[in-house]
Amino acid sequence: MFPMGLVVCDATRGESRGAGSSDALRRWWRLAIAAEIAGAMRAALDATIEYVKRRRQFSRAIGSFQAVQHRLARRAVEVEATRWLVNGASSAAAPAEVSATAAAYASAATVRVHAETHQLTGAMGFTRERPLHVWSMRLQALRLETGGTAGHRVAAARERWA
Repeated sequence: MFPMGLVVCDATRGESRGAGSSDALRRWWRLAIAAEIAGAMRAALDATIEYVKRRRQFSRAIGSFQAVQHRLARRAVEVEATRWLVNGASSAAAPAEVSATAAAYASAATVRVHAETHQLTGAMGFTRERPLHVWSMRLQALRLETGGTAGHRVAAARERWA
């Protein structure tokens, strides 16, 4: 079993554990999902970058081609954006709207990161020769957690305009 991530927090910081505590739990749960997605996406992207550095085509590493670099750069921006959204939400004690927004963005980015990492590795990510399958399969499970991207977006909209 591979560790996917760890979030250490006091989810009851200044909050009661009685009535309304389920809202606090839901907020921190969404944030934990986004944090784990950020870590899994980073690991999948790192594994892909290592692969394209070593894989050679036309007597060059495929990572040296500008088109491949651009695709990886776009995914790296999404990974970093997810990480920053998680950091911002956790430092503000996980407000409901911000946590749902972070989870929605992370969940949507998962689809693109999964597709790109598998395409750039030539679907080697589905084999046991490479560790990519560990991260990408976990990303698919996390993406669907608590209603998936649509569920997180609905939660963010409800918090914003309730």
